[in-house]
Amino acid sequence: MRIAGWAVVGALLAPGAASARDDDNINLYRYVLDLDVPESPALVALEEAPLRVLLGAAPKPVMATVLASTTPGALSPGLSLDVAPYFLFGGGIRSLSGYRANSVAGRLMRVLTKTTVSAALIPDTTGGGPWRVGFGLRTTFHDPHDPVLNSTLPEQVAEALERQGVPPPADSDEDLPTQGVDLSALFEEAEEQMRARSGDIQISGGWGVSARTEGGVFTGEGLRDTRHTFWLTGQAALGRRFDALATMQVLDAFRSGRELLTGLGVQRKTSVADFRAELTYDGIDDRLHPGAAIDVKLPGCTSAIASLTTAHGADTDDPVLRGQLQLRWYFARCQ
Repeated sequence: MRIAGWAVVGALLAPGAASARDDDNINLYRYVLDLDVPESPALVALEEAPLRVLLGAAPKPVMATVLASTTPGALSPGLSLDVAPYFLFGGGIRSLSGYRANSVAGRLMRVLTKTTVSAALIPDTTGGGPWRVGFGLRTTFHDPHDPVLNSTLPEQVAEALERQGVPPPADSDEDLPTQGVDLSALFEEAEEQMRARSGDIQISGGWGVSARTEGGVFTGEGLRDTRHTFWLTGQAALGRRFDALATMQVLDAFRSGRELLTGLGVQRKTSVADFRAELTYDGIDDRLHPGAAIDVKLPGCTSAIASLTTAHGADTDDPVLRGQLQLRWYFARCQ
C-alpha cells in the first residue's frame, strides 16, 4: 500500500514524465481561454478585491495586478502576483484522456492545475505599520467551463493543423503554430460554447492571510495584526451572457472576533466589458453593503476594473465609500 501511495504522489508531481508513454499528449496551457478572470486571493485576504462577491471561475496560470484604492482621506496603491505552481514548474504536458478521466487521480489533477498561490503588497495608510502584506491560496473544485474537459477544442486544433500540413507542436510548446493557420474561429467558438453552458456551476474556494509589517517589508522585523480569511464561491451561468454569483467568507477565522460575510451578485457579459453588481451582508458592522464594477477588456491579455462599494468603517459605525481601479495582465489565449 505504501508503494502504491508513493506511486500516485509521484504521478501527480511529475505529470510530464507520467504521461510520456501516452499517444494523446497535449499542453494544457495552449487552451486557456480569455474568460472570467477571478480576483487575486492575496487581495481578497487584504480586503482589496474590487468586489466582495467573488467569481467562481478557474484562475489563469499567471496574473499580475496593480491597483489604487481610495477611501475618504486616503489613497493606497498596491500590487499582487498570482501563479499556478503547476504552470511554474512546467507541468502542462498531460495525456488528454487522462486529464478527462473521472477517476480520483483525474479529478485531483484538474484541481491541482487550477490551484494558484498569490502575494500582495500595499502601503499601510492607517499609520499602523509601513506595509500591509497578503498571501493567498485559491483553487477551483468544479469547472464545467473547462474547454479541454468539456469541448473538442484540442481535437479541432489538431485537425486544422493537419489539414494545412503544419506539423504538431512539441509537447513542451505552450504556443500553437501560426504559420498560415488561423485558429481564432475555433477559439471564439469554444468561448461561446463554454459561456453557453447554462445551469453549470463553477465552484472555487480559497484561504488568505494578511498582516502589517513591524518594519521594512524585507527586513524581517516581524508581522502583527495577522488575519486569516477563508471563502467559498459559486458562479452559475444562467445564459451565454448572464451569471449569478454567491460568496461566503469567514473573516479573522482563528480569533474570537471572527465574523461571517455573505453576498449575492450578478454579472452581465459583453464582448468589450463585463458588468457586475452585488449586495453583501457584513457581520462586522451588521449591515448590507452594495457594490458595482466594470471590467473592460484591453489588448494584450489585459483588463481594467473600476469598482465602487461601501464597506465597514475602521473607527466609526458608519460605512465608508471605497473606489478602486485595477489594471491586470494575465496568461491566456487572447484574440
